[in-house]
Amino acid sequence: MELDEQVEEQEPKFETQVYIFDTKNLADKSVFDALYKTVPEYRQKKIDFYQYDKDKRLSLGVGLVLSYALEKAGFAQDELEWAYKESGKPYFKNNEEIQFCLSHSEERAMCAISTEKIGCDVEFITPDNEVDIEQWTKIESYAKASDIELSSLLDGKKIPDSKFIFRQIELNDGYKYTICSQSAIGPNQIWMLKLQDFLQ
Repeated sequence: MELDEQVEEQEPKFETQVYIFDTKNLADKSVFDALYKTVPEYRQKKIDFYQYDKDKRLSLGVGLVLSYALEKAGFAQDELEWAYKESGKPYFKNNEEIQFCLSHSEERAMCAISTEKIGCDVEFITPDNEVDIEQWTKIESYAKASDIELSSLLDGKKIPDSKFIFRQIELNDGYKYTICSQSAIGPNQIWMLKLQDFLQ
């Protein structure tokens, strides 16, 4: 019985999940203002830092998907202490069990949350970057998952660890989405969120 209890304690408390949100849904000022009040103070300060509405929507968007992800995983964000590592990577100082990654581009916000190391990247596809965007999102997501400097990967000083798995999401919406994780991620772990998910 004691052995069973030890094994149970080692099992992840929540399953890896990935969330994507279209931030153009925040274009209505009344909706934006209402949801702005729901995110933590540190996120509000980040939103206020930006000058342009599109950037404010992106910042609010990643804050909303992170809050949503944490709630689904069973955590209250107001009980978590936001901090940054020396590399600039954000984490929760009082609960490092929670591994998460945020990314945004143009009108998309993305969040991946896990008990294992994880990274994600979303990039808007343009005629200029379409050829290289797949490789770029892989490198970017790996840099976030491994907490390795992006420059050291780009110049070849570091190479990706083969223990990590890449998963690309095809939504045919003009964006490239890539997840870098330590375990395989299935389609039932990837969610496209709607505005009403935050208004409930």
